[in-house]
Amino acid sequence: MSSMEYKEAEKLLLQNVTPVETENVTTEDLFSRILAEDLTAEMDVPHFDRSPYDGYAFKAEDTKDAGESNPVTLRVIENIRAGQTPEKEVVSGTAIRLMTGAPLPAGADAICKYEDTDFTDETVNIKRKYSAGDNIIWHGEDIKKGTVLVKRGEVVDAAVMGIVSSLGMTGLKVYKKPVAALISTGDELADIDEGLKPGKIRNSNRYILSGALESIGFETVYAGHASDDIGDIQGRILSTEKMGDIIISTGGVSAGDYDLVPDAMQKAGYEIIVDGIDMKPGMACVFGVKKGRLMLALSGNPASALTNLQCICYPALKKLAGSEHHDHRLIKMRLKNDYKKSRRGIRFLRGVLSIEDGAAVFTAPERQGNIVISSAALCNAYACLPEGTEPLRAGDTVEGFAVNGRN
Repeated sequence: MSSMEYKEAEKLLLQNVTPVETENVTTEDLFSRILAEDLTAEMDVPHFDRSPYDGYAFKAEDTKDAGESNPVTLRVIENIRAGQTPEKEVVSGTAIRLMTGAPLPAGADAICKYEDTDFTDETVNIKRKYSAGDNIIWHGEDIKKGTVLVKRGEVVDAAVMGIVSSLGMTGLKVYKKPVAALISTGDELADIDEGLKPGKIRNSNRYILSGALESIGFETVYAGHASDDIGDIQGRILSTEKMGDIIISTGGVSAGDYDLVPDAMQKAGYEIIVDGIDMKPGMACVFGVKKGRLMLALSGNPASALTNLQCICYPALKKLAGSEHHDHRLIKMRLKNDYKKSRRGIRFLRGVLSIEDGAAVFTAPERQGNIVISSAALCNAYACLPEGTEPLRAGDTVEGFAVNGRN
């Protein structure tokens, strides 16, 4: 199978993934989860008419002739704090003093701020005309019963938490956090707590991928390290299948004598749907599917693995997690620095997206190689440079997407 266009690879992954199962969680545990049902209001918010500030409630009709030089004097018959219920009814010639959030008394149809009046404990002078409905927060003004407030597939943020709690809801149905089982392959790998022997390198991919996956709501579990032996790799794949919702491996997917992962995947029962993608970095990869479950085999080169994961695999991974916003949201960005290389094929250029003078600005580190991970620190976006792109200058416009958000 020859290398394919990256959009086709992304499409194939999306076609072969379905969202994880759902679960009910309490409101306390709802933050950052993905809704598996529409959030629909079961009541009005607020559920009673109330005052927006400290002031006086009265009949608007009583103020029809009021003015600065001719205020109307009303008798204050009650003082109501927030949380209290008025016991008296406003009639013509009377007013009730209210604190912010207090219910609108029966008989009243307007409210004024206390600082707009002259008052004593017994009376209040209203110094202008008010109309019925002035300065009243009506029941349902914020939320109407039956309104769909947040759609399924959205991530719960702080505001959604506030909506849920204001509705008195104790929990909602969400998608379970998907679990990615990570496999490392290669005789050259040493973990971070091992001494480095000649020819060995640290297994940084385990931690790179774990962080990238957790940033989009996944949980990860490390399924271990397989040597450069097809039987060992196949056995590791089979033993890992029940550990997560998706398997992601690194290493062993190029064209060398010890790049055995594709054959091991097939022996383990996976149908290969992608074998290499026409892109840099991240061209070397193999994606397979078995009984509706994906395995993503990425390059052993750290920058290649991370680029492929974020640029090609993220949409499918977000769909797996239940998100309705799984496609990359492309934006135009102004290049802040020169990029001097030309490229015949597609290149994903990592960089830092910032806002300057109201415009999206993209700063690309100079070092962008397959094995270079140090310059990826703090990078939060990619620019997608089409085939045949000539060297770019600061100020040129590029198209790309951010990768630092859940949606």
